[in-house]
This record gives sequence, structure tokens and C-alpha cells, in this order.
Amino acid sequence: MNDAATVTTTSDAQLLGEVLRHALDGIAVVEMRDGITHVAYGNATLAALLRRSEDWVAGHRLEDVEVEAPADPNLTTTGVGSRVRLKRVDGTLVDCERWAVMLSGGRMALYYRPVPRNSPGALAAALERSSGISTEEQLLEMLVRDWSIGQRDGRSVTLMHFEIDSWADYLEIFGRGASDNVLRQVGRTIASVMKRASDVVARSGQGGFLVLGVSMEADAALHFADQIASRIRSLSIHHPRSVTGKFLTVSAGVVTAKPPRGASHATMLAATQVAVGEATASGGNRAIRGEI
Repeated sequence: MNDAATVTTTSDAQLLGEVLRHALDGIAVVEMRDGITHVAYGNATLAALLRRSEDWVAGHRLEDVEVEAPADPNLTTTGVGSRVRLKRVDGTLVDCERWAVMLSGGRMALYYRPVPRNSPGALAAALERSSGISTEEQLLEMLVRDWSIGQRDGRSVTLMHFEIDSWADYLEIFGRGASDNVLRQVGRTIASVMKRASDVVARSGQGGFLVLGVSMEADAALHFADQIASRIRSLSIHHPRSVTGKFLTVSAGVVTAKPPRGASHATMLAATQVAVGEATASGGNRAIRGEI
């Protein structure tokens, strides 16, 4: 009787752990040590928002994870939580609403939810949606779902990360207006290649895009990435400071895998980040396959 109860309790604890890891909100458990707030636990969703591994999140100071956010009327919040910004590995910041719940033992649970931005970016966002471009938060939610399904059914998941080569230089030369038009062109080009109903394309960071697909062979995924890079190059968008030639190009990291049990979708995000970094460091204008 006691053995059966122990098995049930252990199984329930494992199930609860999986629910917490893959919750749609980012979750951190924090505690005070030597007068400094440290993160004792971070779930996979929080790690994905930070573009970090789960192992990195646990043990770091809270100030390494978040900063206070200034008031911004262009952000839509519930008004219940506090406003903070999560600090990504690439230096970009993610606006979030944060809720806090006191736990036993002096610990506290923090729940993070990205908040949508209104105008002046609302029109641009609407144009992107009409062109088949999702928000990054929507793609991450679908990645969590597809990863869990893949762990259960053995279905492969593909994630591609595209970065426009020398994007900061292009933005500096031509300004925000012209650069936004280019981003829309690039997004439409990517969406024109990834046309399956299950494919998801989203903006990421300053000059990046993510593509999520399922049930795709690794070679086919790399072929699609090469095709996208070729089509973007053929747009012949003049880039005077491009390191790859006269025209705007992209680098890509591509990862296809059957999600292993016990692993988080954050490992796939991290692997694509590494792969696209290798593609850029190798001279740009190329796609590199990553591994998890």
C-alpha cells in the first residue's frame, strides 16, 4: 500500500514538473542569499524568452535576468502585475508583465508574460499578420506545443533562425522607415517559401526571423533555408556595407530533431542561436545545420 502511494506521488510530482516547465508563462522561483536575490529555478518558457538554457537561469542573480521597465503608453498590460524587461543573451530586452506570489521558506514565484505593443507599431504588425507573419510570442507558444507533441508521438520539429547580415549597418544608413519596409519584404519572402499550413514565420529581435515547422526531414529543412537565402539575395536590395557583396543577404541556423524526453524546447532555441552565429562568423550568406 505504501509502495503504491509512493509511486503515485512520484508520478504526480514528475507530471507537475513537466507542467511547470512548459507553462505558457515564464516562471522563476527566487530567494535571498547574502542580501542578493538569486534565481533558484527557471522554467523552459522563461529560458526561451531569455534565449538561454534552463541550466543558465538557475543560480544567476535576478538582476541578470530582468530590469525595471519605464512607463510606456504603447504597451497593453492588465494593470495587475508590474512592468519589467527580460534581458536576452543578445542584449535585446523583452517587455513583460510580472506577477509575484510568496511561497513557503521565504521564496517567491515570479510569473512573466510578454505584453503586446500598440501603435506606432500596430499598423506594421497588422501588415505583417496579413502577410502571414506571426509574433515571436505566438511562435514560441506553438514551439512549446509542437515540442510536447513530438516528445509524445516522435514527430520531428524544425526551427530556423535567420539574421540579416550587417543589419545594424543597414539600419544606420537608411533609417527606421526604409528598414521596416525591408523587413516586411524579407518576411514576405520567407513566408512565400514556407507555405504549409503548419509552418509559422515570426519576427525576432532587430533583424531576425524564426521559422517553425513539423514533420520535416533535416535535409529538406536545410534546402528550404538555402532557398530562402537565395530568394532574399535575388531581391537585389542594395546594401553598401554588406560583408557579402553589394546586396542584402541573410545567414541561417537550422535545427531538426525528434524532441528527446526530458529535454526542453529551449535547447532547440539555443542550438539555432549557435548555428546562426556560426553562419554569420563564417562570412554570412549561408545556412548551417545545428544539433541538439
